[in-house]
Amino acid sequence: MIRELLFEDLDGTFAPDPETVIDAAAADPRYLDRVPGLLALLAAPGTERYHRFLAVQALASWGCGAVYPVVAATAEAGRRSPWLGVVRDLTGRDRTFPELAGAVAEGRRHTAGTDAEPARIAALAALVGLGDELFFDWQLAYAADEPAAADAVAEVVARGVDRTDEADFDRVLQLAGLCAVLGRHDRARAVPLAERLLRKDTRLSVRVHLRPVVAIGA
Repeated sequence: MIRELLFEDLDGTFAPDPETVIDAAAADPRYLDRVPGLLALLAAPGTERYHRFLAVQALASWGCGAVYPVVAATAEAGRRSPWLGVVRDLTGRDRTFPELAGAVAEGRRHTAGTDAEPARIAALAALVGLGDELFFDWQLAYAADEPAAADAVAEVVARGVDRTDEADFDRVLQLAGLCAVLGRHDRARAVPLAERLLRKDTRLSVRVHLRPVVAIGA
């Protein structure tokens, strides 16, 4: 069942990368006809973990309101999520949460002005709340670049800048990326947060991320 839903294009040609099919829905809404099948796959008790995750990723990307509470619950579980590590890059780094953030970001093209949008925003806020805890690569800042995420972004940056525990990713750089997108929607809150980040870490990479918010020499 998963092959027909996410590993074949509309002509039935095999697509080895399911993201090819997931992304294709942005240009061809006929892929959205697969939503009921994906919901059934997600609900089936025998669905294997990876296929269940792919269903969530696709449904979130396609603006399916029913799946956003699943994303929010996954974010709330954080490192306790059974999906942590289900997708990894060639170096072994977890890509589960980056992929979820990217999917929620893409979902906004389908949910804007619909009843699904509040659920998507709630899922987005839950993911943003992990910005000081888990690696998201660029996807979290991409997803958070909208006014509705401003409160969640400000909260996680304010909390994360004061953390002293070691992280298994570059926490300050990730927070700087979030602060930069906050600056586009709420500069009044972004500027003091950027200044706090720079007092904590003056690396060039951090300063470049924060340049849209504060002077690079700050």
